[in-house]
Amino acid sequence: MRALVLSIALAAVPAFAHAAPSTPARPDRRAAAPGERKGEGDAERTAFKALKLLAQEDLPAARALLEPLEPFDDAPDAVKLSGGVLRFFDQRYDDAIALITASGAGKAGGYLELARAAREVTKDHARSESEHFVVSYPKGKDEVLVPYLVDALERQRAALAKALGEPPARRLTVEIVSDVKGLAKLSTLTEAEIRTSGTVAVAKFGKLMLLSPKALLKGYDWLDTAAHEYTHDVVTARTGNRAPIWLQEGLAKWFESAWRGRVDPLSPISAALVKDALARNTLVTFQEMHPSLAKLPSQERAALAYAQVVLAVEYLVKRSGPEVLARVTGLVGEGVEADDAVARATGMPFERFLGEWRRYMAARPLPRGGEHELKRLRFKDDPKHGGAWAEWAEIPDAEARGFARLGEIYRARGRWAAARIEYGKAHARVGARFPILSGQLALAATMSGEGEEAEQVLRGALDWNPDYPALNVQLARLLFERKDFAAARDRLLVANRQDPFDPEIHGGLARVLTALGDPGGASREARFERILGGRDAQGARPEDHP
Repeated sequence: MRALVLSIALAAVPAFAHAAPSTPARPDRRAAAPGERKGEGDAERTAFKALKLLAQEDLPAARALLEPLEPFDDAPDAVKLSGGVLRFFDQRYDDAIALITASGAGKAGGYLELARAAREVTKDHARSESEHFVVSYPKGKDEVLVPYLVDALERQRAALAKALGEPPARRLTVEIVSDVKGLAKLSTLTEAEIRTSGTVAVAKFGKLMLLSPKALLKGYDWLDTAAHEYTHDVVTARTGNRAPIWLQEGLAKWFESAWRGRVDPLSPISAALVKDALARNTLVTFQEMHPSLAKLPSQERAALAYAQVVLAVEYLVKRSGPEVLARVTGLVGEGVEADDAVARATGMPFERFLGEWRRYMAARPLPRGGEHELKRLRFKDDPKHGGAWAEWAEIPDAEARGFARLGEIYRARGRWAAARIEYGKAHARVGARFPILSGQLALAATMSGEGEEAEQVLRGALDWNPDYPALNVQLARLLFERKDFAAARDRLLVANRQDPFDPEIHGGLARVLTALGDPGGASREARFERILGGRDAQGARPEDHP
């Protein structure tokens, strides 16, 4: 009898393959009334319903069903199993492992392995709590991420509340992991899928999982990424996990920069990828996107898919106003199929919407900056992404590379005026789009006493590469020297959104915040500079996980 009961229970547990938003039948959410007595059969049926709800990421409804059955240790095996899975979603991994093991359910559809992996990865983590978030992070350098992450997520929560409705009241856990291997263990993605697609964060199992920027050769847009994943969590709750992948990813991409104000959701290269795919008839289909964009075969294909779906959301907003997003997600949450929800909200059949969306993509102008190479994420522990690879190799003009090489020789010898001339020749041939060349030319100009030229070069390069950390740090130096402290601070914060482990960013922030009258912020940034330089406030070396 016990084996039969557990086999029925496990039928409610999904096979793990990075479960994306799905469209399951709407479950019965009725919870037991306080004090209601249940027979063992009733308890088992409730446990099955709770497992289905957890598989659909509906944590509040599952909790409402299971809490009357506590304590789980003394409950029937099916309740132990569902209670153990609930504890996994609560990030109470020891309890989850004990309950699932005691239930006799074996691997429990993958939950037991996931709980063990999560306990192993996070066992030495530190924790920091805010009003709505808990950040679990490796001790050491990753501490510098916490205040920026919490600030961005709290701001994102406020922006989503305004656009879509109040998010769930619970405290959401964010687990920061040090490397690709750790993210693979927590998320159910494979290491190959993470590297191939450039996936660096996942919203799943009632939490966010975020790869530390230190795992990338040049960092990544980690704060926008965290906001993107939090949007998934909010949309999942609002829609009962019924939003199809195109709508889920489109909304997450549309809102990912909402925490810092609306910006164009499409980069020049993403727009160019769409134009090219339309011309070649190689758009990513909605079927290809399922079950996850993380499973697409390349970073280019994933970038194209993100561009397509965010343009679908953009077209929805342009056609029917920003309130249409709350209307569509609300209807989906009520059990309306997404296609029908879009049709009702826009007043046109969904097939017509798809046709107009395609025409909209073809007609939308390229964003400022034009078309240039996709900036692929490069992982430190991937031999294909390091070693002999150099940014100089991205410059396609051989003669420009030759001038730049000569500039490097002069720079190494401290001959800044000569270096400036050679870098300038290369820059004249290929323009401002290659950040390493522009940065070296600006440095040589600065060292040659040509500060105005350096600033002009940097601003031109930032038109093409607005988030490139080194360019923003260089410009911040110039702005600080002329006492434009607020502008210098803003440039350093942009650099920090990509490369938060550069001690110069935090040292610069300490100085500008002092000048702006923020001693508390300045003290924190000075401490972060010491941590990243290998010393804490007492001069001791902190524990670190590079």
